[in-house]
Amino acid sequence: MTDREALHRAVLADPDDDTLRLVYADALEEEGDSRRAAFVRSQVELARRPDYDPACVRARSCGWANPVADWVLDLPELPEGLGWTREPFRRGFPAAVEARDAAAFVAHADDLFARFPIESLDLAVAQVAQVRAFADCEWLARLVRLSILEGMSGQAATRLLGSPHYERLRELHVGAGLTTAATATAVVRSRVFKQLTTLSCRDDRAGGRTLVNELTRLADPPRLKSLDLSGNRLTAEQLHPLLAAPALSAVEELNLGDNNLRAAGLDTLAAARLPNLRTLHLLRTQPQESAVHELARSDLFAGLRSLSLGENNLPPSAAASLAGGPGAANLRVLDLRENRLGDAGAATLAESPHLRNLLHLDLAANGVEDAGAAALVESPHLGGLICLDLHGNVISPAAATRLRQRYGDRVFL
Repeated sequence: MTDREALHRAVLADPDDDTLRLVYADALEEEGDSRRAAFVRSQVELARRPDYDPACVRARSCGWANPVADWVLDLPELPEGLGWTREPFRRGFPAAVEARDAAAFVAHADDLFARFPIESLDLAVAQVAQVRAFADCEWLARLVRLSILEGMSGQAATRLLGSPHYERLRELHVGAGLTTAATATAVVRSRVFKQLTTLSCRDDRAGGRTLVNELTRLADPPRLKSLDLSGNRLTAEQLHPLLAAPALSAVEELNLGDNNLRAAGLDTLAAARLPNLRTLHLLRTQPQESAVHELARSDLFAGLRSLSLGENNLPPSAAASLAGGPGAANLRVLDLRENRLGDAGAATLAESPHLRNLLHLDLAANGVEDAGAAALVESPHLGGLICLDLHGNVISPAAATRLRQRYGDRVFL
């Protein structure tokens, strides 16, 4: 057995120990595979940082966050019913799999965990008839993340989440296809719920009311750091009590995309006290420009590091609101893709001294033409950008050349 093989076995035995992974990377380098060694070290380091950290932004923009295609293609084929996820690597090792159903996972779990430090599982569906055997599987103790893609019934959720084996589980994602109001209740009342730090659950049949109501009533909630309520048809009225509940007191990332929040929802957010919130996703929430203006003036906005307001049909004046106050100085990531900011909005952003700390600016499909491109080229404040996304805009070859001269491979056209 080589040193690298011995280290691989050590990682399998203790998947939480990042030191073992870094020593494994050293062994890779000693064997001449410096590229893969660098990848392992990079993923270990990135896993410790938030998405708006400069290293994470740089990794996403240059492709380091995920391995090159040939590494994925080199992964061994898994047994029938199992496969690798689209992004299979975690902290440098293949660790994220998908299963056709619970039975397929249970049938091959022994072999799977003997070969790989699996920590993330996507189940296409959790059928009641298969859930008991799944909940009895002791390999669940290795999972950090579990996703039920098509959702599950309340009965299945009660059995599946009642397993005593979820020692490391911190992330739970439940899809909407088969999910009912009883599912949301079962999730919140489950054995594993108290240890979660990340939760996403779609309860679109009930318009998100059940999950929101359950979370709102919790007097002693888990310390959720990330909460995804996208696609639940939430309204401002349903959102208001949740934002004041203890369940959101520690939340650092909140996703409210694909909800019917409109102006009233953004006004509710602007008035909320969420001192730990750093990342806010508001894609496709139909706000009006006046509500964006109120949000930009709020204490909540001043605490943000990352804001997504894409696909909301926002006019150039919305860009002026976001860029016009000192609260914008804390932003590192600003996603305004697929709005109608045009040249005027691009120029407003480019000329704002408050956006001098931006690392990632997404203006894809905003009707930006050469005048807006020129303003971005001449901006004295956007020199720190790691990624400037201008896909889907009508920019001439000459203007594109000037953008590349200013931003190099940091601009995407």
